[in-house]
Amino acid sequence: MTSSPPRRRLATVLFLDIVGSTALASELGDAGWRLVLGRFRAVVRDELKRSRGREQDTAGDGFFATFAEPARALSAAVSIVATVQDLGVDVRVGVHTGECEEIDGKLTGVAVHIGARVMALAGPAEVLATRTTRDLVVGSDAVFEEAGTHELKGVEGPWLVYRLLSVSERLPEPLKPEVAAERLAELVRGRHGRRRWPLIAGATAGAAAVAIVGIAAFGGIGRAGATASLLRIDPNSNRVVATVHDAQIGCGCGANLWAVDGTLWERGGRDSRTLAERTLSSGTLRRTFRLPTDANAFTIGAGAVWIARDTFVRSGLSAGTPFSELERVDELSGRVTARIRLPGFFGHGALAVSDGVLWVLEADANLLRIDPGTARITGRFTTSAIETGILIPADGYLWICECIAHKVLRFDPRTKTAKTFHFAQQPWHLVSVPARKRPTLWLLDGADATLTRLNPASGRAGPPLGLAGMPTEAVLAHGSIWVAAGKVVDRVLLPKGIRKTIPLPKGTHATGIAVDPVSGAIWVDNSRT
Repeated sequence: MTSSPPRRRLATVLFLDIVGSTALASELGDAGWRLVLGRFRAVVRDELKRSRGREQDTAGDGFFATFAEPARALSAAVSIVATVQDLGVDVRVGVHTGECEEIDGKLTGVAVHIGARVMALAGPAEVLATRTTRDLVVGSDAVFEEAGTHELKGVEGPWLVYRLLSVSERLPEPLKPEVAAERLAELVRGRHGRRRWPLIAGATAGAAAVAIVGIAAFGGIGRAGATASLLRIDPNSNRVVATVHDAQIGCGCGANLWAVDGTLWERGGRDSRTLAERTLSSGTLRRTFRLPTDANAFTIGAGAVWIARDTFVRSGLSAGTPFSELERVDELSGRVTARIRLPGFFGHGALAVSDGVLWVLEADANLLRIDPGTARITGRFTTSAIETGILIPADGYLWICECIAHKVLRFDPRTKTAKTFHFAQQPWHLVSVPARKRPTLWLLDGADATLTRLNPASGRAGPPLGLAGMPTEAVLAHGSIWVAAGKVVDRVLLPKGIRKTIPLPKGTHATGIAVDPVSGAIWVDNSRT
């Protein structure tokens, strides 16, 4: 059966998603997240119907919709941004008007990609639109301000982007963390009676946006009666055999536990702004780094913590000019030992360290290769990525998860070529599972509680493996995949896929997991606060 030939039609495309959805899903747990997501989808669909928008696709917490008139799209965007705040969440929105290709009832083409890329530039409670859309509504109630010129890969020339300020009513400010937490708690309590879901203030503020500004000594393991910070699982008995008790508690912010070069690193604290350095063998807390929210992303490797941030010139004739930079912070001293001026806009980009190389993926889809020793850019590449928040080096490639569009982009820096793999399941996100020889790639589906292996060579997905909890992160050890899944740890024995469920102590909510390569012990964080 052949597909019908494509036809082109003019449309205004609108993309939106929840800011910080991964952190929210991890913190609320299965039932809480399903409730919030269900209410969110209902609100968005009501607003789309009222504004005569047409839902084209839904992936997890993301929406792709189209409108016949750009003014209606902007009006819908303002209404959605304001209305979903009643639930305790903020969204980001991107709008563009252009000709789209329609194939078998589905819209695609450059105009669709532009809309998604513009959304990726937006922040909490922010609506960004292209100049095309802005010019088409001149004379209406829509009020804009310039938000800079950006290079959108795959599209010719620079694109001037505008920030929507109002359409009849002014766009609201982003939710304060404490207000978001209170509204989410009220929503979940309304469904689950008196049961309280732990909410981290700032959980809706975005992904790993952190920067190191100082080191504080932190001694001892603390009193045994305190809340468990870490739990150690014996792989032979599949039981929790030890706990670490101190004042450092993991955050419900997605992956938050890493074993790097013989050190256990944990991101946590009530405000998700603390990076703790622990002894890998015992979990003993050595010291903590304070992590404020004025940076965009961080990663650990090559003897340093790497911080990416968007900032601006603070003095002189160029005061106020924006730019992006990368900081190298020494693990031992906590001092900033190098600053690298990035050529593009980092925004919602990503960092990764692999095989002695630091990779930087900027929001405009530019990929940079950096020598960690000299802190110099040694290579620049152009990718066609729409989403830039997840970058995973594996099997000689760089993998970029374009989760909203159900795609994974594989970039080969040796040949400077890219290949895209399409998947039907939703929602999911891509994770790298460390192994002795080489990392493996897996698709984690928090809604359906499944784990699916991705073949790096062919891009084919294997059969999904069912899990008992809500998966967030995984490690490979002892011939099994160990998955941090909220109230339990799921152990999946390979290759048969037999699952064993390890219950965790009451009051524990695991989102991070790591393995000690020397003892083989499995470390699990407790993200309850």
